[in-house]
Amino acid sequence: MSFVRTRSGRVVLGLAVLALVVVVAAAVFVVVAIGNTDERPPEITAYAYGETTTVPPREYCSFDLQECTHGEIAELDVPAGQPLQLSLPKDIATAPWRMVMVYETPDGDLEQQVRNYQSGETDAVTVVSDHSPAWQLNGVEIQLPSAVIDENGLPFARAVWAIKTA
Repeated sequence: MSFVRTRSGRVVLGLAVLALVVVVAAAVFVVVAIGNTDERPPEITAYAYGETTTVPPREYCSFDLQECTHGEIAELDVPAGQPLQLSLPKDIATAPWRMVMVYETPDGDLEQQVRNYQSGETDAVTVVSDHSPAWQLNGVEIQLPSAVIDENGLPFARAVWAIKTA
């Protein structure tokens, strides 16, 4: 007499089939759940004067600027003469990017400085004011270029992380 033909054999076979169905259903659920998660845009970590903040993108678009999301400008107090440290996620650090810094001079004028970075050049930067007397850092933007070019041949930013510092 075969094991499957006995009552206990059928029960064991039924439990094995039920366990297999549960495992397959769980695997399908996990695959669908992972596929349906919204991928969050990268965030920058900013540190100054004993405070740390996470900076989500102010604007984050597809490479061709067709799909965009918009957020807020982050704020972090950076007193004149103090450094601002930025830690960049891999999505930014491994791409070409630029940093725009706006300073207020002691005379009240605004001065803008731009630094361009190559792919993989760095994953952290320190923004310092080396002017004497110290200029007040008013804000910083980290920008990723897009495939869309303006009339001067420069790429529009497709992603911007903005920090108001004064």
